[in-house]
Amino acid sequence: MPSASPSDLRLGLTDARHPVQEIGPTVGLYVWQYPLRFFHWGMVLSLAALSFTGYYIHDPFIVGQARYPFLMGWFRFAHEAFGMILLALFILRIALFFQGNRWVGWRQYVPLQASQWKEMINVMKFYGFINSKPVSKIGHNALAAFSYIGVYALFVVEIVTGLVLYNRLRHSGVLGALVGWIPNIISVQNLRLIHFFLMFVFVAFGVFHIHLCMLISRVEKRGLMDSIFIGYKVIPENELEEEEKKAIAERS
Repeated sequence: MPSASPSDLRLGLTDARHPVQEIGPTVGLYVWQYPLRFFHWGMVLSLAALSFTGYYIHDPFIVGQARYPFLMGWFRFAHEAFGMILLALFILRIALFFQGNRWVGWRQYVPLQASQWKEMINVMKFYGFINSKPVSKIGHNALAAFSYIGVYALFVVEIVTGLVLYNRLRHSGVLGALVGWIPNIISVQNLRLIHFFLMFVFVAFGVFHIHLCMLISRVEKRGLMDSIFIGYKVIPENELEEEEKKAIAERS
């Protein structure tokens, strides 16, 4: 009686809807450094706290001001504290653009090469159900990386408008010199509306971001979702060799 082949044995461990995916020889590569993961989860926590407290400041939906007259004061304090934490995290991210590894550095985010623009088109084809497979990348794909530049730009707007509003209360000489001139160009009420509206933009981006990460992780089956917790991704050896060649070419 002939023995069962490895493929026959694998069929007993799965089903037709979830076939075994052959990806060849792979390695576990440390891609996302600890400071980046610290920034990522610190940003998630800060944005969640800022959204909750910011919406309350806009519309006090918790009944209890009569019993706790300083309730709004505590919400404002928490909002300002987490705002300063977000500012510190953003400064850390800017530093990582220049001090992080090759998948965190600014060259991966700014599309300076034609290959990056071509890659964006291929990624959009996958999102548009034209291509069945996503673009395989060790770090971010070109479209995701470029979109983060836009998100970071919105962070700058959110931080600056927040500092303007904060300075209206503190009247700091340093902040006044940095952002005190902005209300002369844009009214404080419009700055407040911009600051508030961007909260919804960040919430929408967060939902979209999670959806795409889960989608690509499910298709690739290479530990994308795990990587933002542990730093490691499962990388095919041929992709790692190509990345090493690119790194050598960039240094030469």
